Amino acid sequence: MPIALEVTLILVLAALAVGLVPLLFQLRHTAQGLDTFLLSTTNNLAQIAEDVHASRLRMDHLVGSLQTSLDELSTVVQLTGNLGRTLKDFHAHFHRTIEPTFRTLGGLIGGISAVLTFFKKKRISLKP
Repeated sequence: MPIALEVTLILVLAALAVGLVPLLFQLRHTAQGLDTFLLSTTNNLAQIAEDVHASRLRMDHLVGSLQTSLDELSTVVQLTGNLGRTLKDFHAHFHRTIEPTFRTLGGLIGGISAVLTFFKKKRISLKP
């Protein structure tokens, strides 16, 4: 029986060896494919990294331009607000200053009108 066992063991090992050889070739082929994939991925990732870096630089430039524009706009808005406030203050001051003058002038014109009316009535009443 030991010879039959040895023969069986040799046949099993031979079958296993015959099955392992294609498996090893397939593993080698898979490793080469994986190596090719990793090389192409490395190239693609390098290109993607360059594109992301270029995009970031463009965004930084855009943000700088936007910041400058907003600073200028802020200055214009502040100046406009200050001008509006100054005009409002001037209008209030003018209104406070001119109103008593107009009252005085209106009273003076009303007085002159009353005097003229008085003299006109006197003249009319003096005529026969």
